[in-house]
Amino acid sequence: MDKAIRLGKTALLIVVLALLLISAANCTTKKDESAVNWLYDWNEALDKAQNENKPIMIDFYSDRCPPCKRLDSDTYSDENLSAFLNNNFISLKSNVEKSDLYRDYGVPGFPTIIFTLPDGTAIGGIVGYRPPDQFYQYTQEVLDWWKSHS
Repeated sequence: MDKAIRLGKTALLIVVLALLLISAANCTTKKDESAVNWLYDWNEALDKAQNENKPIMIDFYSDRCPPCKRLDSDTYSDENLSAFLNNNFISLKSNVEKSDLYRDYGVPGFPTIIFTLPDGTAIGGIVGYRPPDQFYQYTQEVLDWWKSHS
């Protein structure tokens, strides 16, 4: 009888662990989805920005940066913000471990978001994590400035 109880407890533990793993996998997959249409090549972003006459948003990030990952999972996954960014900006992700572009903009830390004219001239920036509402507010200010100066 003791063997049957131990076997039952072991089976129950396995089922509970399996359910936890499935739940965790579903949460991670759903949460990490970014709805922003990212480019990953600077020259491609410049060409597209000039052809579409849109400002560029450059997200300078590192794979080892928790606030960078939080921007992806919490901020860029926001449907309203991502739609706004896709409609009004050319969005570029630049991994600072693989590109030296961050040096051209004097990036002080990560994440840093730099907004530029279509020719690459910086017009503003955000350092650090921002939740979707604050990020949207700042990008709207950048867009308003862009529209009044273009």
